[in-house]
Amino acid sequence: MRCHKDLSVSPFGQGVKRSSHADFECRWVTGIRGWTRRDKHLTMRAMTLPLDLICRPYRQLARNARLANARLDRACIALSPGEWEAPRTSFFPSLKETMVHLLNADRYYIDTLRGERPGLARLPRSRATAAEFAVERAEVDEWLVDFSENLTAEELSRKISIPWPERTLTETVADTLLHVFMHGQHHRGQIHSMLSGTSVPPPQIDEFILSDNGEARVEDLRALGWTEARLTR
Repeated sequence: MRCHKDLSVSPFGQGVKRSSHADFECRWVTGIRGWTRRDKHLTMRAMTLPLDLICRPYRQLARNARLANARLDRACIALSPGEWEAPRTSFFPSLKETMVHLLNADRYYIDTLRGERPGLARLPRSRATAAEFAVERAEVDEWLVDFSENLTAEELSRKISIPWPERTLTETVADTLLHVFMHGQHHRGQIHSMLSGTSVPPPQIDEFILSDNGEARVEDLRALGWTEARLTR
């Protein structure tokens, strides 16, 4: 859809400005564009964005990571001896190496994100087996969930320093969290692919955002003591 608007009026001004194209109507309210399709029941109207909704995607992504990692951990625990460590075709050439890399990266970013918050309670644990690894993975994910569930819009804009080889990066909490979650999803895809070549079928890892997937995650939520209301808020 292409929408024409009155260019003489700033979209970031007050009030509502309308323009139309075909059967669509565009509105501008304090810089946020919405549209109404007149001939369908589907409607999206312009409105100011509640501050809590700014933080909601970060909560959703943290919970998604916790649940997806738990499914992958359970799959790896069920592997035959030697399969977790066995060489495979991937950037990190085994399930274990890929999962340990992701865990180490998450711990690294937690140290930069936490500010005045307590860090992880324990140093890295034994990762000799998938079962031992899963304990530490859960602790790291729980920290990220707790951090994300307590975010404020102001906290998202806080600048942090990230030590990097030969330089120090300065990033916002918002961008750093997005990087952490996207980095995790990238490697979970690799883990999922590698599991396809093992004795254990790879689990579904994209059933934790849409409300329509509620029945598919009942057991996952029960295992963590979570409710559907918590997951979706």
